[in-house]
Amino acid sequence: MRAMLPLTLFLAKLIGLMFLVFSLLMAKNKRAMLAAIDELVRSRGLMLIGGSFNLAAGLAIVLGHNVWSGGMLTVVVTLIGWLVTLRGFVWLFTPQEKLVQYYEALNFEQKYYVATAITGALGLYLSMAGFVG
Repeated sequence: MRAMLPLTLFLAKLIGLMFLVFSLLMAKNKRAMLAAIDELVRSRGLMLIGGSFNLAAGLAIVLGHNVWSGGMLTVVVTLIGWLVTLRGFVWLFTPQEKLVQYYEALNFEQKYYVATAITGALGLYLSMAGFVG
């Protein structure tokens, strides 16, 4: 069996724990989280800040860990880096009214617990794989 890259393990732990925390936060208070997400999408300033952080975090992962072989964990970490980079670009360059239209069409409230479960499951997978190595 091939040894896992130390950066893969570090990023899996970091992203995994963050996803676990967010899934717990989402499960704890749906109403407050939906209100925060709605406020985020409707505020150009918050989207600028959020998009900048997403772009920086995503690019950091992509620049340091653009690895598409070596097992599922390695590919998942790289894919998350690319998706976060893409989200940063979308949040920064999509006109505000289009972001609001997309958010409203998504009807996120009905899919909220599915999103919470996916976030939690992915966080659990990444954390366990990262810490077990």
